[in-house]
Amino acid sequence: MPSLAGFYWLSFFYHLSFTILFASFYAFILEGGDTIAYWQGANTLNNLFFESPANYFECLFSSPSPELFGQHFNPNTGFPPGWIYRENEGWLVSKIASILSIISLKSYLAMSLIVGYFSFLGSWRLMGLVARFKTHSSGHLLIAFMFIPSVCFWCTGISKDGFIFVLVFYLLIALFNSIIDGKLSIKRIVWIVVLSYFIFYLRSFVFLAVLVALIMAYGARLTKKFESNQLAKLGLRFFYLIGGLGILFLFFSSDAVTNIMMQATIIQQDFVNNNIYTGSKYVLSNQDISPIGLVKSFPQALFYGIYRPYLTESLSATLFLNGVESLIFLFFTFRFFISFKIFTKIKQIRKNEFLMFALVFVLILGFMAGFTSVLFGVLVRIRAIILPFVYLVLTVSGKLDSQEATAIKNN
Repeated sequence: MPSLAGFYWLSFFYHLSFTILFASFYAFILEGGDTIAYWQGANTLNNLFFESPANYFECLFSSPSPELFGQHFNPNTGFPPGWIYRENEGWLVSKIASILSIISLKSYLAMSLIVGYFSFLGSWRLMGLVARFKTHSSGHLLIAFMFIPSVCFWCTGISKDGFIFVLVFYLLIALFNSIIDGKLSIKRIVWIVVLSYFIFYLRSFVFLAVLVALIMAYGARLTKKFESNQLAKLGLRFFYLIGGLGILFLFFSSDAVTNIMMQATIIQQDFVNNNIYTGSKYVLSNQDISPIGLVKSFPQALFYGIYRPYLTESLSATLFLNGVESLIFLFFTFRFFISFKIFTKIKQIRKNEFLMFALVFVLILGFMAGFTSVLFGVLVRIRAIILPFVYLVLTVSGKLDSQEATAIKNN
């Protein structure tokens, strides 16, 4: 990546500056928040490790319960924040962060910088992988993976969003390297399984988005092998279309999804009606969680998930950059659809496995973010991970030739 290598250190310090900004914002301005709670929980686990390694590892590999809470923690170890301990996903973040706590000697800033470094490194390596597809210029790749402010802010600190970002990007690196190389070693399988496990238990709908998008991406790659056989190519596309719709139907009609959506609806109503929540809010016109209701709400929820808050809704220090980004993405979307090359661009996305992944990933996760967030402060955090992929989809060159397949094969 010679044209990108010169931006390594600039990108590195840019990411770490946002890591420091994120940590300072929560430590000195808000003087609290979930990131501080995760850090406190990690430090209690650190204390537990040095008091009783056996109890520490028992705590790592067990679900939180009142009985174990009393067995593991005492005035010497300290007590983790109760709301973090009671939430399986939040407690898992503290468990992962406890390893960083041991390494960093409980330093909040040092732990944040470690997460920021892995966030940067995952972004840099995934950018290098995408560069092999020859779909974007170096400038567009750098903007997508290195310089989107809200991504660098929300996804580089001690938070659920930061950990999800790192896990997903490293999972994509392992998966697409296996697809491109045609090799799936034992090491890669173990790595993929471990990363998938943590993503599933931190945010199951993110894992679903990755899984469905990956299936569609692999279908795009398979169709290129049958480029000269139109019947086989159409049959394969039809199979993947029906299969993808079938998976989504089974998912949306399952009891697990019904429960998730019912909980999301309860949370939505709590956010809307509870005066404690003072952040800027939005309301979907359709909140029906039946399969038909979800289909009806899909366009609005997806639009909100990608393009809100508007600039006029972002007149605060915490949301202003998000409003500017939304305006920029609206501009790129408008330019995409009025382009004379729109059909060529759509064809390019359909033929390229990573662009197909990016499109499906954005559609699913953008919808979930828009449907479940309600608060803009929550929305901008959940949707941050999809913004690099939104940018890649909207800035495809619209050039189709044989160089893409040749470049991938030779690499």
